Order: sequence, then C-alpha cells, then structure tokens
Amino acid sequence: MLILSFIFIIIFLLNYFTYWVIWIKITEQRSSSLSFYKKIFPIISIICINTIPIINSSFLEPFFNENVSYFWHYWIWFFLLGVIFLTVGFRIYSLEKRIQKLEQGEEKEHKLFTIGVYKIVRHPNCMAWLLIFIGTTFIFDSIISLILIPILVILTQLNGFLREKYILYPKFGEIYEIYKQKTPYRIISPPYNYLLVIIAIFVVYIGFINFEYIF
Repeated sequence: MLILSFIFIIIFLLNYFTYWVIWIKITEQRSSSLSFYKKIFPIISIICINTIPIINSSFLEPFFNENVSYFWHYWIWFFLLGVIFLTVGFRIYSLEKRIQKLEQGEEKEHKLFTIGVYKIVRHPNCMAWLLIFIGTTFIFDSIISLILIPILVILTQLNGFLREKYILYPKFGEIYEIYKQKTPYRIISPPYNYLLVIIAIFVVYIGFINFEYIF
C-alpha cells in the first residue's frame, strides 16, 4: 500500500501545482484553460488526499505488514477526536455552501462572501477539508497521513495565499483588502490554532511512547 499511497501523493501534488501554474502563467488563456480543469481540480484533490488514510489504515495490517498502528492502545481516544474533526469539518463545509447558495443565487459570477463562517476565516472551504483529512487520519490510524498533515497545512496556507493574490485581489481589489483587515486569519483562527498545536504535541508524544511497537 505504500507504493499506492505515493502514487496518490504524486497525483495530488501534480494536480495542485498544475492548477496554479495555469492560473499564474497562462493568463491570456485563463477562461478557456480553466473552465473545465477548475471543476475537476478539487475532485482530484479530495479523492487523492482522503484515500491515503484509508489505504494506510492499521485495520489493513493483517493484509499489509507495513500498515502498522500509530496510536495503538490510545486509538479509541483519537477515534473520538477524529469524529469531532470530521463533524466540525463537514459542518463548516455545509455552512459555506449554504452561504454561497443564498448569496450567489442563480448568478454564475463569483461574489465575495463575508458573512457566517467567512467572518472567522477567509477560506472556510480549505479549513473544512483540512479538518476532514485530520479526522480521517485519526479514525483510520494512518502513519503516512500523520506525516502528511504538516505538509498539507503548508499547502493549504499556500493555496489561500495564491487564491488571494491571483484570483481575489485582481477581482475585488480594495474591497477584499477591507475584508482581509476584518478577517485576518486565512485558514484557522485563534484559539483553534493553539488547540491544534497542543494536539500535534500530544500526537508526537504518543509516537515516542509507541516507538518500539511501531518500528
């Protein structure tokens, strides 16, 4: 399953960087080049990144020796924590979609959303899928996915930065700058970011406790 995981990781990264190369470099062909690809970009990303925890789950250890447990005796607690992450992630996603539906209506042109979850973070969609990935990782007890979490956090932040620079600022200009001042946090706002740091430290600590078992 490790080889399959690396394949999904490569596809995810290629999809991610291809999307932004098109936005940044092929500006004169933006409408034609992105009309289809921007629809399948999130689908490919979500399928790849959420398949990795499943295929690397410790539940598959009887079939694949490399799929060992990371949390071991503590898994039930992280299972419950994973359920919370999943619930919050899907809730944020549903609230975001509801706001988009109410604000945009039947209009095809994208609007700047500033209400609801958009008052807390500027990119609730990115935050939602990040929380869903973390929750899935905890539930399926996947070491590979745990390693990917900090990388995914960086890529998520980078995605928000690039989206603002090449999509939102050119479209909304000063209006977006005003919104940015009112909502300063791109992905996760305090005190939730501090909570994630505490959880990360605890996860690393569990790894040290189970070091001999894992390796």
